[in-house]
Amino acid sequence: MKRLLPQALCGVLLLLLRGPGAAAQPDTAQQAFSLQEAIEYGIRNSRTLMNNQLDIENAKARVQEIKGIGLPQLAGSFAYTNNIIVPRFFVPANTFNPQAPAGETVALKFGVNHSGTAGVGFSQLIFDGSYLIGLKATKVYIDLSTRTLNASKITVAENVTKAYYNVLVNRERLKLLDVNVSRLDTFLRDTRAFQREGFAEKLDVQRLEVQANNLKIEQQNVQQLQELALGLLKFQMSYPMELPIVLTDSLSRSMLEQLAAQDTVLAGYNNRIEYQQLLTQRAFQELDIRNVQAGYYPRVALSGNYGYNTGRDQFTYLITKPWFNSAALTLNVNIPIFDGFQRKYKLAQSRNNLLKIDNQVRLLEQSIDLQVSQAQIQLRNYWRTLDSQQRNLDLAEEVVRVSRIKYKEGVGSNLEIINAEAGFKEAQTNYFNALYNAIIAKVDIDKATGRLYASPRN
Repeated sequence: MKRLLPQALCGVLLLLLRGPGAAAQPDTAQQAFSLQEAIEYGIRNSRTLMNNQLDIENAKARVQEIKGIGLPQLAGSFAYTNNIIVPRFFVPANTFNPQAPAGETVALKFGVNHSGTAGVGFSQLIFDGSYLIGLKATKVYIDLSTRTLNASKITVAENVTKAYYNVLVNRERLKLLDVNVSRLDTFLRDTRAFQREGFAEKLDVQRLEVQANNLKIEQQNVQQLQELALGLLKFQMSYPMELPIVLTDSLSRSMLEQLAAQDTVLAGYNNRIEYQQLLTQRAFQELDIRNVQAGYYPRVALSGNYGYNTGRDQFTYLITKPWFNSAALTLNVNIPIFDGFQRKYKLAQSRNNLLKIDNQVRLLEQSIDLQVSQAQIQLRNYWRTLDSQQRNLDLAEEVVRVSRIKYKEGVGSNLEIINAEAGFKEAQTNYFNALYNAIIAKVDIDKATGRLYASPRN
C-alpha cells in the first residue's frame, strides 16, 4: 500500500534519530491494547507530555514566586570595616584657634580604625497596580500551560490512532493474501495433475507458477510492511521496540459501519484546542493592557530597619565596648508624573496586539469551518469509494470462482483464470487503499471537530 509505506519508514527513521540515549522507560506490564488503551498508554509514556507536565509544575512554582513579592521581605546584615588609613578631614585652623592665620587649615582624622554594624531590615509592598494584575495573570498562565499539554495529548492520540489503524488494515490484507496463496497453491497442484493426465499444457502450469511466485513475493512485502507499521505504532506509543505487542481491536464490518454513522456535526469552536489556546492568549493580552494602565497609579511600600553600630581605634574595644542601637521606618510613595509618553505608546502597542489576536480568532474560525467542510466531503467520498471497491472486490471474487468452474469443466482457459486472479488482486489492493483512506478521513474529521481526544477532567 503506497500510502502506508512512507509512514512506516518515517517511524523507523525517527527511531534511528532518537539514538540509544533517548530510550524511554515506560510501563511494560501490558502487551495487549485496544485502540483506546493504546492512546492512553502513549499519553502516559510520551516524553513530550512529560515535559509539558513539568512546564505546568514550573507555572505553578512561578505563581508562588509572584505571590511572594507581596509578602514581607526580611533580611539581616553584618559588616566590619578596617580603616587601615583613616581619612583626613580639613577644617579652618581658626575654628579651634582664633589666633591662627587666615587661610590655614588643620587636617583632622575623620573616623576610627575599626567599625561595625549589625541589623535587620524589612520591606512590605502596600500597593502596586502591576503586582495586582500579575496575580490575576497567574491563573491564565497555568491555563495556557494546561492547554499546551492538552494539545500535545491530541497530537499523540492522532498519531497513535492512525498508526493503530495502519496495522489493522495490513492485518486484514495479510489474511486475504494468505487465502489467495492457499487457493492458488491448490489450483496449481490441480493443474499439475491435469498436465500429468494430459488435460493441461506445461505452459498453463508455468503461468500459474509465475503468478504464485508473484503472490508470495507480495505476501512477503506486506509482512515486512506490517513489521514497519508495528514499529511505527510502538514509536508513537513510546512502547519498547524489543517487546511484542498485541492489538485487540479488529476491522469488523459492524465497526466500519459504526464509524461511518457517527455524528460529525461541529458542536462549537471551543472544542478545538487551538481555539482555546488563542482565547487564553487573548486573556493574557487584556491583562497586559491593564498592566500598562496600572503603571499610572502610585506605588506604595513600607520599609524599616533596626540595628547596632560602633567604632573604636582598637579591635578589642570593638568587641567589649557597647554598641549603639538605631531604628527607622520609611513610607515610600512613588507617584508617576511624566515619563516622556512611554506608557502611552506602550499602551497603543498592547491594544494593537489585542486587535491582532481578535483577527487571528476570526481567521481560525473560518479555518475550522473550512477544515470541517473539507473533512466531511472527503469522508463521504472515501466511504462511497470504499463501498464501490467492496462491490468490485465481490465481483472480482465471483469472476475467479466462475472462471475456475469453467476451466474444470473444460469450457474455459487457464489464461482466463490468470486474468481473473490478477483482477481480483488489483481489486483487493484498491479496496484496502480505500479502506485506509476512509478510516483516516474519519480520524481527520474527528480532529477537525475537536472530538478526537478529550482529556479527563481534574
